[in-house]
Amino acid sequence: MAGGGWFDWGDWVDCHVSAGVYLPFRIVYFRPGLPDCGGGSGSWNNADCLPNVVIRYARTRKCLEHLQDLAGCYWMEKIRCPEHCYIEGTFDLDFYMVSLINNSQGFGHAVCAEFLGGNRDEFSSWKFYQFDNLDIRPGDWQMPYGTETEATKVKIYEITGIFNCGLPNHDIVPLATFLIDAKGNVTKG
Repeated sequence: MAGGGWFDWGDWVDCHVSAGVYLPFRIVYFRPGLPDCGGGSGSWNNADCLPNVVIRYARTRKCLEHLQDLAGCYWMEKIRCPEHCYIEGTFDLDFYMVSLINNSQGFGHAVCAEFLGGNRDEFSSWKFYQFDNLDIRPGDWQMPYGTETEATKVKIYEITGIFNCGLPNHDIVPLATFLIDAKGNVTKG
């Protein structure tokens, strides 16, 4: 290292502030804990796409029915960042969970959707986001184009409950389904 000396990368942590509606960063860990945002007490678990959906769901007006379940859940952006309760204020979002599947690519993912108004069967009526991407579009790694043999399926679901801090429950029948072909064309599914 130029200038000599020892630098421990673990001592340098860039933690985001938990402010605003969307949390525009990836959350890496989650755990259960005490009710009423009394602090985490369970073991930390790796937060993949579904726990990130639940954490973001906890910031919407639609979560109010499940507030007590969510107030016993905690997240941490990454090691050495502060622990946060899922319930840190709710915002007025028309929030949904999205399942993205393309078996021919071995692709399965979950992202968040906000209904922007208009016709639910119009792709442009939806905003898709997850991790640090607040505007996911067809062709992004989180919403890949389909292949010549299979379209990528985009299924939008209403969340109906919380199984645990990392797993939402949802309606069986999607509110809307879209198909993305190999050229990026989107059609109603």
